[in-house]
This record gives sequence, structure tokens and C-alpha cells, in this order.
Amino acid sequence: MKNLASKKMKTLLIVTLLFSFLISSFFQVKNKKDAQSNFCENTLSFLLPRETSADFISTLEQFNNTSKIYKLVYVNENKDIYYNPEKLNMGRIVNNFEAKKEESPYQKLKTNQGFLTYRLTYTGKNEGILAITRVYNLSFYFSLPIFLCFLFLGFVMFIYIDDTIDSDIDNYFDGLKIYNIRENIDDKKYMDLVDIFNPYIQRIDDLKEEKSSLYERLTGFISITSNMKEGFILFDDLGNIELINDSAKKYLSVDKNVKLYDLIDDREYVLALKESLILKRSKYLDIKINGYYLRIYIDPLISARKKSISMIIVDNSKDKIAEQMRREFSANVSHELKSPLTSINGYAELIGNGLAKDEDISKFANIIYDEGNRLLQIIDDILKISKLDEEDFDKDYKEVDISKVVTATIEKFKSISNKKNIEITNNIDSFRILTSKYLFYDLVSNIYENAIKYNKFAGKIIVDYKLEENHYDLIIEDTGIGIEEADTERIFERFFVVDKSRKRNQKSTGLGLSIVKHICLHLGYQIRIKSQINKGSKFIIEIPLKKDK
Repeated sequence: MKNLASKKMKTLLIVTLLFSFLISSFFQVKNKKDAQSNFCENTLSFLLPRETSADFISTLEQFNNTSKIYKLVYVNENKDIYYNPEKLNMGRIVNNFEAKKEESPYQKLKTNQGFLTYRLTYTGKNEGILAITRVYNLSFYFSLPIFLCFLFLGFVMFIYIDDTIDSDIDNYFDGLKIYNIRENIDDKKYMDLVDIFNPYIQRIDDLKEEKSSLYERLTGFISITSNMKEGFILFDDLGNIELINDSAKKYLSVDKNVKLYDLIDDREYVLALKESLILKRSKYLDIKINGYYLRIYIDPLISARKKSISMIIVDNSKDKIAEQMRREFSANVSHELKSPLTSINGYAELIGNGLAKDEDISKFANIIYDEGNRLLQIIDDILKISKLDEEDFDKDYKEVDISKVVTATIEKFKSISNKKNIEITNNIDSFRILTSKYLFYDLVSNIYENAIKYNKFAGKIIVDYKLEENHYDLIIEDTGIGIEEADTERIFERFFVVDKSRKRNQKSTGLGLSIVKHICLHLGYQIRIKSQINKGSKFIIEIPLKKDK
């Protein structure tokens, strides 16, 4: 608006100056013409009465030599022409004078010679005819001083408009800005605009209230999405991210600058996105990325005013891992149960068919008994893990003395440790904690039994502790075969045995340490392992203290 007003003012200034210049030039030319007409008539009046004097012709010649504009020509009564430097057509001039001599004693004749160029000749008669003539061209009409004066005036006015008037216009329009209208609307210079702006002021107030309401809702929405476990992303119609929460950043390893089609480098994602946009309906896909099993819901949000795309990202990693573990567990259970059952059925069939020798029947019966016990142990461990998998498992917390649990465990496996001539060192002092006695006993028993099974003959087991400010560390250390560093992350998996060749000899189900891990998760404990091949292993159970159970 300011530029338009400034442009209009400058246009008006140019038109005004041009019009003034033309009027000024018109009156200047008119005055010059009147003055020159009087000059010509006065010259003729002065010279014609002297045509009989001896110096008349010399006077004409002297006038012509001194004047650069006007020229004099004389025709006597004998039609002789004296001094005609412009080579005028005197016959035409004389004839014109004769034709109009009754109208006035002086006549003038205009002869065009080109664009804005003509010759004007004044004639008078006494004895002869005297003519005074001059040429009028553009220089007669155009006055350079007046033109420069108007040009300078225009330059000054342009500067004035740019500096002063533009500043006034800026100040005027600043008062019309949204945030100034209410304060300036009572100013006299805005009186004509009051009726126009009052409805807008009311609308501004309504929009402020609406903006405040939307801001509160947006703040609440951002707060909700930021705390969501699920990832959430909102794209605008250009594919730019308008909103993304921390979960989405974590799952996809992206920031707010990524574009819609660059979000995931996967062909299935691009196809699902295109299908959702073309069909204008929701679409989901399952994808594994950055170690997560994700389900991504793509939902186009289309309205009359705006088009956007929202995505909700759900982490199904636990379900996928649990499903995979169930499959592996089922396969491993089948395998583990098949081995003792095959032995039992085989030896039972030999005895039942009478194919076994009398001296072997007792031996076969002992094998069946051992395999049956092994089968029962596997089933018992499976039931323990299944029970621990239940989310509503009752922990039944009571005060338990760690020293008594360790002592009872050592006593329980004393016969087995004595067979391997293992030296046992128990440094545990009496210390009471709030825990599930049944689970805590199983936890210690499984680790201690493992320390015996995989220890060397005449090895050592040391049970020790370390009391910190916030936790109690129960340490069970052996001098056994140790564990490869690569296997330390897997030893708590179900049916995983470090040395497969030892599994049958040790009669291990492969579920002991898996039970240990499950118990620690339920009791809120941390378990760590430090191990070296052929040097032994150290299991550290970190028990938090002053914890509300």
C-alpha cells in the first residue's frame, strides 16, 4: 500500500510539473510573440517614412548585418528589390500585401518550412514595400532555463516524497497493523476507518481466544505424544515433519529434518505409503529396523483446507521375541523330552520282551530310573519357568536370612560336592532381606549347583558378599571350566549349554540359568557374570536394599 501511495504521488507530481511547464511555456511564447510583433511593427513605422532619405538603403544593410534574427527587404515603386539575404519570394509577399492592404497598413505572412519551423514576415507600404522577417523553430518554444528550473524542482520534490512523505505513510500504516489498531483507532487521522476496522477488531479478539484454546490443546497433545511409548509422527502436505515424539526418533533413528519418503529406506515402506495416499485410507506394515520389530500405521488426514499424514509406530519386539522364544522352547522341550523317553522305552521294551539278560535287568532298571528322574527334573524346571512367566505370580515376600539360605544350599549339595572333592568356603554373615524365600532359595541353589557341575575335580567354590550403601552383592565363585566371552550373553537362554559335549555327562536340562534370570527379573535383582576359560566363573547377584516390596 505504501509503494502504491508513493507511486501515485510521484505520478501526480510529474503530471503537475509537466502541466505547469507547458502553461508557463505557453504564456512565455505568447508574450514573446506579442513583443516581437510590436517590435516588427515599430521597426516598419520607423523606417518607412525614411525611404526617401539618401542613407535609407545603407540603414537597411546595417540593420541586416547587425541582426541575426530579423532581416529587412525593400521593394521600391519600380519593383526593384534591395537587399534580400534570405532570398525571399518577394513576389508572393507583395501580392499578399496588395490583396490585404485595405485591412491594415501592416500585413504578415506565415510560411511553413518544416516540423515546428516557419517564417513570419511583416510588411508595410509607403512609396515602396518594406518587409521584416524571421524564422521561428523549436528553440523559440523551448526555454532551457525554465526546463532546468522545473527539473530541479521535480528532483527536490521526489526526495521530499521519499524521505518525509514516505515516512509519514509508514507511520500511518504502522498504526493500521493488527497489534496497533486497538491503540490507534481513536486517533483523528483514522476516523474514516473506524467503521471498517471495528468488525476486524472483534474478529481479532475471537481469533485470540481461539488461538489460546488451540494452543492449550496442542500443548496437551504434545505432552501426551511425548510420553507415549508408541512413536508418533505428523507430516504436512509437503512431506515435512510437523511433530515427532522421542519414541519415533528412537525407533527409526531420525530427526525432525527427514522427509516423508526418506523416513525408512525400504521398498515395502514406499509401496505402503503410496498405496495409502492413492486410496486415501489407512495402511500398516510390519518391518524390522534398528533391532526393533515395528508395526507402522500410516493414516492420511485429508480435509478441505489441509492434507497431512500421521504415523503411529508400535514396538512389537517383545511379542516377536517371545513368539520366537516359544517356538525355540517348544522345539527344545520336544528334543529334551524325546531323549530320556527314548531311553526309557528302549530299555523297557528289552525287559518286556525278555531280551534282556538276568544280570542286565538291574542295570537297565537303574537307567530307566535315572532317565525318569531326569524327565521329571525337566518337567519340574519347565513348570517353574511357566509359573515365573505369569505376570500375576505371587512372590509372597518375607524376611529371609541370606546366611541360612546359603548354608542350607551348601548342605543340600554336600554329597555331590564331596564326590568331586570340591573345597567350599562360606564367608556369608547373617543378613536379613525382604524377599520371596521360595524364589530366593531356588536362585541360590541353581547357581550353586552349576558351580559344582562345571567345576574341576578338587576345585574350589567361594561364597562371599559385598555390602554397599544401596545394595547387597551375593557372590558365588568357582574354579571351573569358565565361559567364552561370546557365550556370556546367551547362558541365560533356555536350553543353552556352553559345552554341548558335557550336557549328557552332567545331566543338565539347560534351564537352570534361565530360571535364575527369570527369578532375578521377578525379584528386581541384577545378575552379572565374570568368567575366564579354564579359570572359573563368578556370579554376582545385586540385591537392592530399602526397596518397597
